[in-house]
Amino acid sequence: MPVNSLAPEVAPPGFVIGPQAGDPHSHASFPQVPGDIIKVSSHLRVTHAVEQGLNFFAIQVNFPNGTWAHGGPQRVDGKYQMNWGGLVSRGGGSADYREESPGADLQHMQNASDAERSAPYAWVEGKDYVLTIERGSQKTFPAGQYVFIGSGPAVQVSNARTMWAWKFTLKPADGHGPVQVSVLYDAADRISSFYIWNECGYGSCGKGQSAAWSMPVYATLSAPDKDAQTQALKRF
Repeated sequence: MPVNSLAPEVAPPGFVIGPQAGDPHSHASFPQVPGDIIKVSSHLRVTHAVEQGLNFFAIQVNFPNGTWAHGGPQRVDGKYQMNWGGLVSRGGGSADYREESPGADLQHMQNASDAERSAPYAWVEGKDYVLTIERGSQKTFPAGQYVFIGSGPAVQVSNARTMWAWKFTLKPADGHGPVQVSVLYDAADRISSFYIWNECGYGSCGKGQSAAWSMPVYATLSAPDKDAQTQALKRF
């Protein structure tokens, strides 16, 4: 859902994931944040992405009901796009993908269609973007057939489900260029923790990836209109 761009935003202090950091770790967590987050945002500048395979630069949010979602720009075999989708945690890593159970998982989360979840987005290396995940209003899904994620099977859900909208926005920090919005729904009303990471795969190499991230800001249920600045990170 592209919309018109807005005014420029100024990035807060930041850090690098990639060779320039002098650190091999690809993930950063923020251990001092509270567990009732309803919004998180960070600025990103990708300085290098390899040509083949998967390059993914994302914020991952973890919900207290055992689900998670990640959003950010991707370069997949030379194709530029964004992605905002999630799964139920079954131990993390590839197990979350292998052990999907759509009938059960739909009770916790509803992903958008692929056209919205992985929409084309012509992002540019060396340009600053703002990634934001924030909670919207509740929506009730009536009983019926649903696809949990991607090209998975359509399964019958016998009950109505009331879930919270979680909106991901990707936009240029300078206000010039398209803004992409994607929404998934989750039964959780808050984010319990979040990560920032660079990911490679399918023939790409993490050593060739580099990105500068700002220290993220967040808002909470107890202070929904006030953005707080993260103060510490832990690489892993």
